[in-house]
Amino acid sequence: MSTLNLEFVSVMALSVLLVLAIWYDWRMRKIPNTLVLWGVLTALGLSLTPRGIGLDAALWGGLTGFLVFLLLYVFKMVGAGDVKLIAALGLFVGWPDMAKVCVAILLAGGLLAVAWGLWTSNMVTVLKNLRTGLTELISAGQWPSLGQPLISQVTSERVPYALAVGLGTAAYYVATR
Repeated sequence: MSTLNLEFVSVMALSVLLVLAIWYDWRMRKIPNTLVLWGVLTALGLSLTPRGIGLDAALWGGLTGFLVFLLLYVFKMVGAGDVKLIAALGLFVGWPDMAKVCVAILLAGGLLAVAWGLWTSNMVTVLKNLRTGLTELISAGQWPSLGQPLISQVTSERVPYALAVGLGTAAYYVATR
């Protein structure tokens, strides 16, 4: 199998993973573990092929995505399914590209949060809450305890972060290919 064909198969498998994750996250606000497991096994299998990215690059990519977004999970900014999805994504992308993909995902997440706030008419409340929460943290000179949200929650509605993962990943691939 040529390198071009393997890259096409890898991008298609990653696309299927991300589209299904976005669909589940949008509809149910959950990403099934079985979907993430399929992504992990597929990415690892592709990395082991003679023209794949290699097991080392895949594992380092997965670890990078996992650790970056684990920090966000600890402060209740993303869900556990998002962290697992991004770790699986890292197995497809590999190191060092995953570091750049993480930046793209974070930027997409910020833009998505603003769009979501405008769409749900909560933007003014979100910005006031963000200012108040950050001011309290800075004036107190401390971070919240592990497992506590970084700022107070404005609404119980959650942004389906798999959409930011998909948009950030797509933006990275379009910009670099």
